[in-house]
Amino acid sequence: MEEILIFAKNHLTEIKLYFFYGFFFSSFFTPIAIYLGRKFGIVDRTSGKGARNKIHERPFPRTGGLSIYLSFILIFLIIGNFSKQISGIVLGSSIIFFGMLLDDKKGLSVLQKFSIQFIAALVVILTGTAFKAITNPFGDNMLRLGWVGIVLTVIWIVGITNAVNIIDGLDGLASGVVMISSVSISLVAMFKGNLALSLLLFGISGTLVAFLIYNFHPARIILGDSGSELLGFLLAVISVAGAYKTATLLSVAVPLFTLGIPITEVFTSILRRLKAGNSPFKYDTEHIHYILLRKGWSQRKIAITYYFVTFFLSAIGLYIAFGAR
Repeated sequence: MEEILIFAKNHLTEIKLYFFYGFFFSSFFTPIAIYLGRKFGIVDRTSGKGARNKIHERPFPRTGGLSIYLSFILIFLIIGNFSKQISGIVLGSSIIFFGMLLDDKKGLSVLQKFSIQFIAALVVILTGTAFKAITNPFGDNMLRLGWVGIVLTVIWIVGITNAVNIIDGLDGLASGVVMISSVSISLVAMFKGNLALSLLLFGISGTLVAFLIYNFHPARIILGDSGSELLGFLLAVISVAGAYKTATLLSVAVPLFTLGIPITEVFTSILRRLKAGNSPFKYDTEHIHYILLRKGWSQRKIAITYYFVTFFLSAIGLYIAFGAR
C-alpha cells in the first residue's frame, strides 16, 4: 500500500483535476443526452414489442451512454496518452458504444450483441491488452499463459460487460456500483505506477458522480445498453491492462470483489434459466434487485444497499491484493 500512497501524494493535483474534468463534462453532456433521447425516440419502452424494463411507468431516455462516452473521449484526449494499448481501449470502447446505441434505438439479437462484444474484445487484445502471465503457486516465477490468456481475456471482458448490464435495472444502480468500482480499480493502476489508467478511472468516477444527479431515483435518464455495457467493458479492459507485467491474480482480485454483485448475478441468472429450461440469454426479472423491489424495498434503498455492499467487497479485494504486501 505504500506505493499507492506515494503515487497518490505525487499526483494528487492531477487526480483531483481529472475527477472534476469528468464531473464537468458529464454535467454538460447529460442534459444534452436527455434532449437527444427524447427527440430521436431512444427511450426505455414500458410495454409492447421491444419492452425491456417494467419498472418505469413512463418512457425514459436511454441515452446516458452518450454522456459517458463523450466525457470518456474528452478525458482520453486531455490525458494525451496515444499509446497502442490505450488507443486500442478507446477503439474497442467506441465499438461497444455505437453498437449498443443501435441496440437502444432498434434492438439487436443476442447473436448480434455478442458479435459486437467479441469484436471489441479482439480489438483490445490485438493492441496489447490481454492476460499474459499468472503467478506460479509452486514457485516464484511467472507462468506464461499464451493462447489460454487470450481465451481468458475474451471471457473476462464479455462476462464483465454483460454483468454490469444485468444490474442496470433500477435507477442509479449500475452507475453507482461502477463509480465505486472505478475508484477501487484505480488503486491497482496506482500500484502499477500507470498514471494514464489511474487518471482515466478517476475521470470515469467523476463522470458517474455527475451522472447520478440525473440517474438516481427518480431518474430523468438511464444508461441504456450503450452506457451500461460501455462501463462494464471499460472496467474489464482496464483491469486486464493492469495485469500487464504483473501477477494476474493481483490485478483481477480487486475487480472480482468490487464487481461481486453483478458477477454473482451472471452465474445465478444462467443457472436459474437453465433450470427452468430456458435459454441462458432469455431476459427475466428474477434478479436480486427486482426481487427486493417486489418485497417492498424502494429503489433508493436498494441502490444504497448495493453501494455499501460494493464498498465492503472492494475493501476485501484490496486487502487480499495488498494487505499481505
